[in-house]
Amino acid sequence: MNFKDKIIKILTLGIGLAIGLVLVAKVCFELSYDKFYDGVENIYSIRTLYNISGEDKDYDQVSGAVAPGFKASIPEVLAGTRTTFFFDSDKFIDKEGNVIKADAILADSCFFDVFPVEILAGDAKKALGTRGGVMVSRSLAEKLGGVSECIGKTICNELYKDVDLTVEGVYEDFPKNGTLHYDMLVDLELYPKNSTENWIGNDRYKGYVRLADGTDAGSLTEAIHKMQEANQPLEEIARNGISLWYYLAPFDKMHTSDKSVKNSIIILGIVALLMLLVSVLNYVLLVISSVVQRSKEVAVRKCYGAESKDIFGLLAGETAVNLALSLVLAAVILLALRGPILNLLGVALGDLFIPQVIKALILVVLLVFAIAVIIPANLYNRIPISSAFRNYTENSRRWKLALLFVQFFTVSFMLLMVLLVSLQYNKAVNGNIGYNPKNVLLFANYSESGMEKAPLIEDAMKAIPEVDDVQFAYNIPYEGSNGDMIELPGSTEQIFNIADQYEASAGWLKLMGVKMMEGRTPETHGEALVSESFVAKMQDLGEWADGAIGKSFAITGHGEEVETDSLQVNVNGSAIYTVCGVYDDYMIGTLSATDDRPSALFYGVPGKHYMPNVFVRVNKVTPEVIDKVQAAAEDVYEGETVQVISMSETIRGLYDDTRKVRNTIFLGSIFALLIALLGLIGYIRNEAGRRSKEMAIRKINGATTGEITGLFVRDILKIALFAVILADIAAFLAARRFLTMFSQKIALNPLLFVAVDILVLAIIVIAVVINCLRISRANPVDSLKSE
Repeated sequence: MNFKDKIIKILTLGIGLAIGLVLVAKVCFELSYDKFYDGVENIYSIRTLYNISGEDKDYDQVSGAVAPGFKASIPEVLAGTRTTFFFDSDKFIDKEGNVIKADAILADSCFFDVFPVEILAGDAKKALGTRGGVMVSRSLAEKLGGVSECIGKTICNELYKDVDLTVEGVYEDFPKNGTLHYDMLVDLELYPKNSTENWIGNDRYKGYVRLADGTDAGSLTEAIHKMQEANQPLEEIARNGISLWYYLAPFDKMHTSDKSVKNSIIILGIVALLMLLVSVLNYVLLVISSVVQRSKEVAVRKCYGAESKDIFGLLAGETAVNLALSLVLAAVILLALRGPILNLLGVALGDLFIPQVIKALILVVLLVFAIAVIIPANLYNRIPISSAFRNYTENSRRWKLALLFVQFFTVSFMLLMVLLVSLQYNKAVNGNIGYNPKNVLLFANYSESGMEKAPLIEDAMKAIPEVDDVQFAYNIPYEGSNGDMIELPGSTEQIFNIADQYEASAGWLKLMGVKMMEGRTPETHGEALVSESFVAKMQDLGEWADGAIGKSFAITGHGEEVETDSLQVNVNGSAIYTVCGVYDDYMIGTLSATDDRPSALFYGVPGKHYMPNVFVRVNKVTPEVIDKVQAAAEDVYEGETVQVISMSETIRGLYDDTRKVRNTIFLGSIFALLIALLGLIGYIRNEAGRRSKEMAIRKINGATTGEITGLFVRDILKIALFAVILADIAAFLAARRFLTMFSQKIALNPLLFVAVDILVLAIIVIAVVINCLRISRANPVDSLKSE
C-alpha cells in the first residue's frame, strides 16, 4: 500500500475515533450520574403520587416533615434529609463588598448522612443545625480565601442583606456527574417551623432517605402508609376527592430516567456507534483493497513457513501502529476543538474523562483493534501459496460492498436525523406557544423594596423612546407554575388542580400577545381570568354549562389575598374569585416539559402585589436598547445589579439540549460522509485496477465512457438504494422516539425522507462518475501490456 493510502487510513480512522470516542465518553458520563456515593444503592428519593378526581400525578417534592418522618417511623430508614430552594439570586457579598456567585440551597443537618462527601473542615452537623450556618464547597472556599481561612467568614445574599450567613465548614466539590452540585448548603433553620415541620401542603422540599443494607424499598409500602395514617388526615383528604401516597425511587436512576436525558443518551450512543463503525470499516475496506498488491508478499511468507498466527501477528503490528497514530490524531483534534466540544456536549474534556469513562474507552479501542485485525487477517490467510508464482486475482467484492453498504446507511441515517432534529428544534423555538416573546425584555427584582418601586420602574421604562409597553407578573410562562386546588363556593371538595399563575398587571396578556376569547381583563383583585381548558374542565364536571363569565370559584393558596384585599372566603378559608374573562391557553413550561393543567391569572396592582418580574416590550431588541433598559432599572433600584434578558433568546436557550443533539449529529454526519466518500473512492480505484483488463477489452470493442462509467454506477447504486431505504426505517423509528420529548411535534413527512435519499444517492453517483472518468479515459494498451 502506498503512502497516500496509509495517510487516508490514519486520517479516516483518526477522525472517526475523535468523534466516536468523545460521544462514547459523553454517553458513559451520563450513565455514571450519581454512582460515586458510597452505598448509593441504598439512597432513594421520596416521590409523591396524587390522585385528584381520577387523575394521577407523580411529583418529586414533599412537605417539610416527610423526610424526617421516614427516619422516625420506619426502622429500615437509617437517615432522612430534605433540601429546598430559598435564594432567588446566586450573588453573595462578603464583608469587604466582594461579590461571589454560588449555587446555594437550604439543607438540614442530616444531609451528609444520606450523601457522604468528604468534609475538609468544620462540623457539618453543627453547621447545618445552627441558624445562619453554612457549609461551602472547596471551590467556593478557595474564592473566600482558602479551606481553613474561610471558616468564620460572614456573607449575605444580595437580596437578603439583613441575613448573615457564617461559613462553618467546607466539603469536597460534588463531582460533575452528579445531580447535586451545590456550592453552598445553608442551614434549614432559616425557614419557619410551620414549613419544616408541616405534613400537609407547602410541598416545596426534595426528600431523600438512606436505607439499611439489603432493604427492598418495595417492601416498605405498608410501613410508609402507616406513617401517613399516623401523621396525615387521610380520611379528610379523601373526602376532598384526593388521595396521596409516597414511594421511594432509586436516587442513582433519577438522572437517566428523565425522558430527555434517556433519549439523548440513545441518540448520541447511536451516532457514536455509527461513527466508530464507519471509520473502522472504512479502515478494513482499505486494508482488504490492498490484498492484490500484497498477495505475493503473503504467499512468500507462507512458503517460508508462516502460519495463520504469523499473518495475524503481521496485521496486528501494522494495525497497532496505525491505531496509535490515529489516536494521536484524535487527541490533537479533540484538544484543538475543546472549546466547541464544551459548547456541544456541556461538559469540559477534563471533566468528561472520569475513571469509569476511561475504562469504557479502553474497551472500545480494543474492540476497534480486534475488528481491524480479524477481518483482514482472515482474508489474507486465504491467499494461496501459488500466488507467489503467478498473478493473483482477488475477488472480495462482497466484503467491500458490504462495508460500503454500512457507510451509506450511516450517512443517510445521520443526515435524516440532522434534518428531523433541526425541524423540531425550529418548531420549539419558533412555533406557536400561545404568546409572543419577540421584542420582549425581561428583568426581575425579588426584594421587598423592588416591589415597592414598581410604579417608579413603570415610569422609568415608559420614558425610554424604544419602549412600547411595560407590565408586571408573578410568573414567567416558560418557567412553569406552582399548583393550587379549585373548589366550588360553599363546598370543601377540591375538584381539580390548576397551574396557578398568580398576579399579573392589567395589560400583561395584551403585552404578551395572549388572545382573549371572551370577557375583559380584571379591574379589581376579586376578579380573575381563566383559560379555555379551565372552563372545559368545569363543564366536564357539570358546572358552568351556560358560560364562565360572572361565575365564581374558590382556590387554595390565596389566604393572604383574603386578608389584604377583603376577598370572599369559602367555607374552609380559600379565597373566592369571579371570572371576568377567558383567554386562549398559552404554553406554561416548555415543549419538552409542558404543564398541561388548566390555568388562572389574577389581577395585580404594581407596588401593592408581589409581581417581581418586569416585562418590557420594545420596538426592537438591540444591545443599545438592553443597556438603556438596564441603566434605567438600576437607577431606580439605586445601583442594584439588574440582569436584562431577551425573552425570545432565553426561550431559545431552553432548547440547548436539542440544539446540541442536532449539532452533534450534524458534525458526525459531515465526517461520516467524508469517510464514506474516501472509502468509495478507494473502492473504485481498487476495482478499476482489478478490472483494468476487462475495461480495456470493452473499450477496444467500442464501449463508450458513459457505458463504462455506468457499470460502476449500477454496481454502487444497487447497494446504496437498499442502504438508504433501511436508513429511512431506522431514522423514522429513532425520530419517533426523540419526538416523545415534545408536546408539539413535527410531522414525519415521507417527502423529507425521499429528499434526503435523493441527496445521498446524488452525492454517491457524482463521486463515482468523477472517479470513473479518469479510468474510462485511460489508454487500453497500458492495461494490456502485462499480458
